Parts: sequence; structure tokens; C-alpha cells
Amino acid sequence: MSTIGELERRAGIGTSLKERTAFWMRFHHLDGAECLKAGVAELKRLIAEQEAVPVPAGAGVAACPRRERLPPLTAEQVQALQAYAARHGRGWKSVLNRVWMGEPPHDDAGTLRRLRNSHGPSWLQSYRLPKPQTPEKAVPDVDWPVT
Repeated sequence: MSTIGELERRAGIGTSLKERTAFWMRFHHLDGAECLKAGVAELKRLIAEQEAVPVPAGAGVAACPRRERLPPLTAEQVQALQAYAARHGRGWKSVLNRVWMGEPPHDDAGTLRRLRNSHGPSWLQSYRLPKPQTPEKAVPDVDWPVT
């Protein structure tokens, strides 16, 4: 088990009070244990990102960008993103990115918060919502006369 200080160092957070405070202020809107859990989850994500060993391009395995290694979104995650986009309009990604960094309106609970922890804010920049499915035009069932 690691201490908070050790996790901060491994994640690349500076040791000064100013740098540590800047990191933890992103979670100050959460209460007690939730603040700590969210901060530790973000530290672990940063550590995993930093300690990921890149595969050399000529190593026999095609190197793929990080975006391709992320797990695909579940239907629940896609629906949560679509609902958030509908609620916040054209600038929904900017709003969600600011919320993920700890700013108000703090309306990203549950699925969206887990998505931030698993995919991260940089993933959000390149994400595109799926196009809405339009039902195909129904062709009436008509018996055409044969001539």
C-alpha cells in the first residue's frame, strides 16, 4: 500500500505545497472520502499513463496510439454522453472537460465520472458522438400491376 505522498511523486505532482494544492483543488467539491477516492483514482491513472511502456515500432507488433488501446464505450456510457450533450448544447465537451477538472456545475456523477477515470480528458477532445440513427423510409407494401 502506498502513501498519498508516494502516489503524488510517482504521478509527477511536485512536492511544493502550491503544486499539491493545485492538484487536490480539482476534487474539493466532493465530500470527505469521495474527495480522497477521486484524487487517488486520478493519481493512479496518471501513474499508469507515465509507467506505460511504449512498444517500439519495429518490434513486430504494430504500435497503436493510446486512443486505440482504450476499452470501447458501453451503451450506458454512450447514452450518458448523448444526454449530457443534449443538456449542455453545442459546447458540451468544453463544459464536461471543465467539470472533469473540478469546476462547476459538478453534474458528471456516476457513469461520466467513471468514464473520466478510465479514458481521461484528452480522450474527450477527439471523441465524436455517434450519428443519430434515422429509420429507413418505409416502403408501402403495394401490389404493382404487371404490364
